[in-house]
Amino acid sequence: MMATISVVSPMYNVGRYLDEYFDSLLRQTCGFDRLEVLLVDDGSLDDTAERAMAFAARHPNVTYLRKENGGQASARNLGLEHATGEWVTFPDPDDVLSPNYFADVLEQIESPEAAGAAMFTARMLLWHEARSSNQITDTHALAWRFAGGTRLVDLTDEPHIVQAHVTTGFLRRDVLIDSGIRFREELRVRFEDGNLVTRYLMQFDEPVVGLVSTSEYLYRQRADASSTIQAGVADPRKYTDTVRYGYLDVVDAAKGPLPRWAQNLMVYDLLWLFRSSQTPAVRRARFPVSMHDEVADLLPQWLAHIDEETLTEWSVMHVPSWMTEALVLLKRGSGHTDLHFGSIDAKRGLVSVVYRYRGERPSEVVRVRGSVVEPRYVADVGLEYLGRRIVWQRYLWLPVETGFTVELGGVQAHIDLRANAGRSEDVDTGVLSTRAVAAAARAEPQATLRGLRRVRRRGGLMLREAKAILRERPSVLAAVRRADIAWRSMSRGLSREFAGAWVFIDRDVDANDSAEILYRWVQRERPEINSWFVLRRESSDWPRLEAEGFRLVAYGTARFAALMMAAEHVASSHADRFITDPLPKRFGRKPWNFTFLQHGVIKGDISGWLNPKRISTFVTSTEDEYDYISGPSPFRFGPKEVRLTGLPRFDALLAQDAAVSDDDRDIVLVMPTWRDYLVGAMVSSSRDRAGLDDFLETRYARALRDFLIDPALQDAVTRRGMRVVFMPHPNMRVYLDRFDLPSTVQVVSYDDVDVREMIARARVLVTDYSSVAFNMAYVQRPVVYFQFDRDDYYTGHTERPGYFAYETHGFGPIVETAAEAAQSVEDALSGHVDAQFRARMERTFPVRDGQNSRRVFEAMVESRTMRSLSERSTAAPPDRWADLA
Repeated sequence: MMATISVVSPMYNVGRYLDEYFDSLLRQTCGFDRLEVLLVDDGSLDDTAERAMAFAARHPNVTYLRKENGGQASARNLGLEHATGEWVTFPDPDDVLSPNYFADVLEQIESPEAAGAAMFTARMLLWHEARSSNQITDTHALAWRFAGGTRLVDLTDEPHIVQAHVTTGFLRRDVLIDSGIRFREELRVRFEDGNLVTRYLMQFDEPVVGLVSTSEYLYRQRADASSTIQAGVADPRKYTDTVRYGYLDVVDAAKGPLPRWAQNLMVYDLLWLFRSSQTPAVRRARFPVSMHDEVADLLPQWLAHIDEETLTEWSVMHVPSWMTEALVLLKRGSGHTDLHFGSIDAKRGLVSVVYRYRGERPSEVVRVRGSVVEPRYVADVGLEYLGRRIVWQRYLWLPVETGFTVELGGVQAHIDLRANAGRSEDVDTGVLSTRAVAAAARAEPQATLRGLRRVRRRGGLMLREAKAILRERPSVLAAVRRADIAWRSMSRGLSREFAGAWVFIDRDVDANDSAEILYRWVQRERPEINSWFVLRRESSDWPRLEAEGFRLVAYGTARFAALMMAAEHVASSHADRFITDPLPKRFGRKPWNFTFLQHGVIKGDISGWLNPKRISTFVTSTEDEYDYISGPSPFRFGPKEVRLTGLPRFDALLAQDAAVSDDDRDIVLVMPTWRDYLVGAMVSSSRDRAGLDDFLETRYARALRDFLIDPALQDAVTRRGMRVVFMPHPNMRVYLDRFDLPSTVQVVSYDDVDVREMIARARVLVTDYSSVAFNMAYVQRPVVYFQFDRDDYYTGHTERPGYFAYETHGFGPIVETAAEAAQSVEDALSGHVDAQFRARMERTFPVRDGQNSRRVFEAMVESRTMRSLSERSTAAPPDRWADLA
């Protein structure tokens, strides 16, 4: 008897998943014998064949087929050739099907009202293998299709319903066979399903799809990210073949205008590529130029067949509005979008309007009550696809309480109240802005009050719980009661004690960086400021700062939460989430202005990490750094946030360096930076990172050890009575005790020594890509760049190349081998340093006046200062050392 459904499953190295998959087939309530199962082995190298053949031997309705490896499409096509069922589906064998999966689909297939349906589809759930208890969520991007339950959908009437998968889809086998539609074997990485489904559905005058909400397909998100979809982010075929053999093939098959539902399906697929292109893995990928050239050629060809309304009216899934606008501009070739309202800075009396453009930037004319004014600040941010800028996003900061109009390219621009909202030609921007700024101003004290209430409730709850637990321990209970009295007293005074606080914090686990230096300056020069320093009580720096009279608050305590909710300013040398988002979301909006003091000089592109941060004042130290971050670049910050001040830590370094005699500079300091791909994510604090078991086998560990034990290096230092100090980045502290080095090399942690003291005592610095080289350049002594893994670093680390080229901006020679590094150290110790490196140091730091802390303080004050209307209607000049010194 002919089976109703043929189940074709392509297999490649999935042996470890087959038992679960086979079990889900056997548990089908419709009866396993109603299914024809074809297991197609695409040349697996594990035990897939053994397991599949054993399963087939036990069940007469199961067929095992094997072929040479040729990709999933070829395996599916082979299974389709052998299938005999009326309907065919293609589930992957690393996934699992609910027991009623086929029964509920069959019920719909056999219902009279579905007699003419072209296709049926089950509900896809995400099975997160890496999460605890293998969490299953109904969070697929297309889950909303099933909100109306099981039903039939005519895609012509509801073109926003996207059906992109054959894994959950059931297709009429005779239509596939008779029309000659097969999976495109050129599509090895992506859109194999979407291409076939679209060509298949175009065979029907009425493309009716049955949505079966009760049939659940558990789509495994592999813990090792080894699936075809999860892997391959750096494969150029994912971005070229998808368009060439996937989208354009559908265009050819349509033989006329593309149906709107088909357009939506392809745009949906491409927008997933856009979204994934913003992830660190893709941003770090080093794609060949040929791939970028192909993408630039193929996308406009395809977009010529996509209606502009498909993009401007996009609603299938949420994406940032710039992505659909970028496709519109790419389709047009050049031009600009309408204006959107951005954000409001109530403290400075400014509102931003935003637009995107491709090609030449349009002329801009801003008018207030008929008079031409200038934006106070502007910023151009390069928005990228696959690491290449595809459009510019431009911000104009204007006075918030004025009604204004903006002409772009000589035409008055429409202003959208929010991204992708309906257009409005006659927005009363004066009324809108006034209301908005009033609301923004009111929000802060409300957020603060809510947060303080939560702090009080949290403290009270903890005390009540402690009392309940400890009733039988009177001594402990007495202590809790005393704490209860202290808590109630403190909570009443929290608002007064922390009102208008300025909070300084380096890391949560240590101090001795720019925040500590700036705190000292504020305490000395501006004692009226309500300033506080935050640190974990267990930090080795706590006793030192406490003895000096620092006003300390322990990180992570209820008192800390109250301080943060009352603060006006938070200044930190770091921007990790433990600093920028230290409180749970339930505490409300952050009321403070965050100043990113930095602990170095940015020389590469770390915009992917910093752009999501809410930074009010962004400290920079060189004009090149300032221009790169605030000018047209991948960074979303502009002159409004970015300030040229110098690092407070440089003030302390200058003073400390002057106190060290030349005879006491007896260190060859080795300070490589960290590698994101060699450490795990932060766990409970900025100190806690996991390590690799095989770390000593990595190129990083081998290269550094080879250099540190190099006989020429050892001879260079021992002849001069010097020593080598090896001091890796704090994020690599987990590996410090694994290095087996000679006694002439001292391995130290940032916890054990003062970094500035090390710099002051260093005769020469050896680093790789670390911005610590700028510290050495600030005191004008030799640097050696030992770059033994450049390809690995720029592919796997958080930094991408930026404005700073080591060959033309660096402060010393670049070497790749341990022997070359040792020779460069010998040259530096002998005084043989190229004059060009000293010239670069002087050009980079033309001003070293010990006033960086003052400039940072003034910039922080400016971040909450509302200037006069006339000033806010005039462009602010860029920061320049000639004007600031």
